[in-house]
Amino acid sequence: MSAPNEPQSFTDPAYWKNFFAKRKSPFEWYGDYNSLSKVIDKYLKPSDSFLQLGCGNSELATQLYDNGFHNIHSIDVEPSVIADQIRKNKERPGMLFSTGDAANLTMADGSHTVVIDKGTLDALLPPSASEADKATVTKMFDEVHRVLASGGRYMIVTLAQPHITEFWIDHFFPLKQYILRVQKIENKASGFPMPVFCFIATKMRAPMPNPLPLEVLRSSAIRTDRIGDTDDLKDAIKAEQELSQFIYLCSKKLDVEVSIDFHGEDPALGPRYRICVVDRPEKTKIESFAAFVVPIGRDAEWLFASPKGRKALSSQCGRDRLVIVFLNRNQHYEKEMDEVKSDIGHFVGMLDARNSDTGNYEILSVGGVDVKRTISSGRSEINGGWSVEEVTVDERQYRRLVFLNTMNLIQSEAYLKISKKKQTVIDLDQLACDFHRMMIGSLALNHLQPLAKIDTRCRMAVLGLGGGLLAAYLLRNFKKARVTAVELDPEVSKIANSHFSFPHSDARVQVIIQDALVHLQEVAGKPEEEKYDVIFVDVSGTQNAALQCPPPAFLTPEALSNMKNSLKEQGMLSLNLVTRDSELGKSIKKDIAEYFPTLYTVLSCEDVNEVVVGLKAPKNSLKAVVPQKLMNTVRKDLGSHNEVVAAVSNIRLVD
Repeated sequence: MSAPNEPQSFTDPAYWKNFFAKRKSPFEWYGDYNSLSKVIDKYLKPSDSFLQLGCGNSELATQLYDNGFHNIHSIDVEPSVIADQIRKNKERPGMLFSTGDAANLTMADGSHTVVIDKGTLDALLPPSASEADKATVTKMFDEVHRVLASGGRYMIVTLAQPHITEFWIDHFFPLKQYILRVQKIENKASGFPMPVFCFIATKMRAPMPNPLPLEVLRSSAIRTDRIGDTDDLKDAIKAEQELSQFIYLCSKKLDVEVSIDFHGEDPALGPRYRICVVDRPEKTKIESFAAFVVPIGRDAEWLFASPKGRKALSSQCGRDRLVIVFLNRNQHYEKEMDEVKSDIGHFVGMLDARNSDTGNYEILSVGGVDVKRTISSGRSEINGGWSVEEVTVDERQYRRLVFLNTMNLIQSEAYLKISKKKQTVIDLDQLACDFHRMMIGSLALNHLQPLAKIDTRCRMAVLGLGGGLLAAYLLRNFKKARVTAVELDPEVSKIANSHFSFPHSDARVQVIIQDALVHLQEVAGKPEEEKYDVIFVDVSGTQNAALQCPPPAFLTPEALSNMKNSLKEQGMLSLNLVTRDSELGKSIKKDIAEYFPTLYTVLSCEDVNEVVVGLKAPKNSLKAVVPQKLMNTVRKDLGSHNEVVAAVSNIRLVD
């Protein structure tokens, strides 16, 4: 017989009479003694006097007795169940079973040092509980308080649904007479994946002047964590429930990547780890398994930060399942990689879906816990926290501007080089960002042919300065170009000048601190000679949104119209588009084509970045584009020549 269809049936004695009549075998929805043994060993003693509320046909009392706990009194509302329990335990002297109502106990005040409730609270308080149901539970809690001795423990085994957790906390916490503890248990007896918790309320001799502690023992934790307030306790329970669901989800082959945040002791610091699980799609079952720890400073790279990159990493590691572990910059890892491995070892082992119980697997990495060198950091009123960092990847040095409030998004990336004076400087002649090289490659479609001629006169706008690397590259590689960089955040402009050697004193560059959409509106109304030959849209949006670049405001009819009208008659738009939704990408390109009838795209070899190139001229007025011919026009002295040529080869007409 299964669980009732209606929550109210849980509180109906007739339901349970029918249930136990049809199900003769012991029923352990919430786990047996083995599941509960860690909690029992920690909080209960053989000398304790037990009262079990709503015993049903569970064998918990029998198992407790056989493990040395002999003073046990169990009650239930169903007489036939009590009769069966008496019959099965007749050879266990001292065990007592009687018909009784948990809301109307007959025991004396302070007569028991332990009260156990395994599922009874959940049965009496369904999600749609009536006021009568709530009154019954309140009366049960009051009765438990009465019969529980000072120092006694009220242990509830529960699924900890939000309404249950809230009702328990709201009743016992204000009394200031109970230490409330929560511990998740591994329920292997029931055969279903719902996470089960133990709520332990320890009774003090008298109410205290201040609220008593709240504590939680998290999955795989060695010690109990003290919780700041009741909301934090509820959040901790919810996080453990999500963790259980995640582990269950990963118990079989995954079709898509899944991820979860793994929290530590201090919620204010954010997640201690972020876990991504990647299964190789060509495999039908998991036969090889490993974990990979991504060092701080490498976390925003394509190989680790994008789903496509993580798939490539899984293939490189040669594992059917790879658990990728991201660290948190706000957390402290005292013993470097050894501590991380110790921290994650048990949890990662639970994600091993191989059909073996060896528990042996490798934890891989590409360095220590933190491989970055922080040059500077601060906080912007617009973009939040930022950090300028240096890392070495494959023996090449990089300097990066990282925004810390968007999953550590790399906003700008530059190569470092050794100058003639043997100093480490920013290499402004080369482009480290793939999509910047794609944007430069898109210039092969411009009628002025700037990739072929170093002295091409043209007016270019860069919307979104970042570290200033794209604008600086344009100035150094196109000697007669005039560049206007538009940046909303004045702090970003200061960072570009101070840490990325932006050539702000060059007479050919103008930096405007302004909303780029306002700037476009202003330029759209100017004479032809004051408009642009090329507009580069390099503006980041929300990292976790379906559309990451540009922000949606840059794709409205008004914004696209202003882009078109800010360009000269033969002008060109080059827009960095990042979305993991292919249908959304198609829709966006269709919208852009309403204003730019000739549309091309430059595809990335790596991530989901693509550069959308819009020309104002109609399709039938232009010659057919042959990428091979365009590649041959790229001059040899151009910075990042080979990468730009590769980008040109990936130019495609959008139908």
